[in-house]
Amino acid sequence: MKEIALITLHGMGEVKDGYYLDLEEGLKKRLGNEWTKVSFHDVQYAPILQTPQNKLWKEILSTPENDIDATKLRKFFLFGFGDAGSLEYSAHNDAVKYIAVQKKIQKVLMDAYRELGEDKSKPVVIIAQSLGCQVISNYLWDAEKGKYIFEDVSGIDPNTLDFLKLKSLRKLVTTGCNIPLFISGISPRKTFKKPHAKFEWDNYYDPDDVLGWPLKQLGSSFKHINDHDVNSGGLFTSWNPASHSKYWSDSDVIRPLANTLLNHLI
Repeated sequence: MKEIALITLHGMGEVKDGYYLDLEEGLKKRLGNEWTKVSFHDVQYAPILQTPQNKLWKEILSTPENDIDATKLRKFFLFGFGDAGSLEYSAHNDAVKYIAVQKKIQKVLMDAYRELGEDKSKPVVIIAQSLGCQVISNYLWDAEKGKYIFEDVSGIDPNTLDFLKLKSLRKLVTTGCNIPLFISGISPRKTFKKPHAKFEWDNYYDPDDVLGWPLKQLGSSFKHINDHDVNSGGLFTSWNPASHSKYWSDSDVIRPLANTLLNHLI
């Protein structure tokens, strides 16, 4: 039986299976045999958005009268910010895609819940990258407010519901977080309430990563967040925006996350 759950959420753009492998490998090395007590699961929500994006991209490229340059950069923006824009549009208009992403999260949480022996008190740790930070933040907000997938919870066992609402979430780790891009023009800006007194939120950003931001300054409800500036990546990536994709292989992120897991296992 597992003793703690670790859930990952990927970021924006094209996402491959195994996006978490660098992180998993780094944690396994540090935890050793203790890793067997970790219920490790990944949320893969990209396919919900990727199919229509791929179709659109192919149509744009195959249309003879379209004359476009910088195709790699255009594709990055279309797939990356298209994910973000599509989810926000879905949330406020047709919620099918938005709810589908929430269902992905709940399915993974249920898998972890079973591995934890259906014990709602066992701790959960979540690490989210880039757009995944906004995705899990929305999930926690909706759980608190009873919105979207939490509007009708009839028939769900109260203990299971507490777990799905992440009442046992001990730590949220965000990397390359772009939440400010979604709410910078809103005043006052608010985030979800801490699910319990011992909850901690660590946010890692590289000063060279233009998509990763500190969060404390967003407003009073963000003041409990611990912002950490790190130098993610290696020789060719740590000094430029490519650092956005290198957090999960960086020791400055892996080491404290491993320590968090160990502190709840030993």
